[in-house]
Amino acid sequence: MKYGLGLFVLTLLCCSQDDTKSLTSSNLKGKWIETVTRMDTLSFESLDNLDVMNLNRGKELKNGNLLPKPKSGPYRYELLEQKISLNGVLSSDSSFKDYYLRFDLQIINYILKIFMVPH
Repeated sequence: MKYGLGLFVLTLLCCSQDDTKSLTSSNLKGKWIETVTRMDTLSFESLDNLDVMNLNRGKELKNGNLLPKPKSGPYRYELLEQKISLNGVLSSDSSFKDYYLRFDLQIINYILKIFMVPH
């Protein structure tokens, strides 16, 4: 579970390294749906010059209460050379954790057309 978030982000955005371009926050804006189980979603937005990614992993029943699954919630993010750096907004840990990231803009645009939810 420790690497679950990193694997999720990597699975969602990892594509062939051929014909890659530099990724910007504007390329990620909108909602992304995980394509295998369609249970997890990522939404990227900017709030007062702060880039925020919200991870929704669904809900689970614990002790009779319906609660968000672990690691769900808002994350601050920074895009770096071939990696994304994440920090849980609700966490007491203020450090960022880096996750390797490769992408193909053509595939990203295609996925956005299919899965982007209008505001």
